[in-house]
Amino acid sequence: MNIDYIIIAVVVVVLIILLILFLRRNNKDEKAFEQDIIQEELNPEKHKGDKT
Repeated sequence: MNIDYIIIAVVVVVLIILLILFLRRNNKDEKAFEQDIIQEELNPEKHKGDKT
């Protein structure tokens, strides 16, 4: 049984790169979500029945 370590190394490197990209995207989306929530709290939407 012959194990090809080069293929295993390439797969591991690709998985690490994908994980890093996923974590960066998640962090960026989380920051955008927090900003949206803060903005909604500062300027809530008005409804037809609301006074003022």
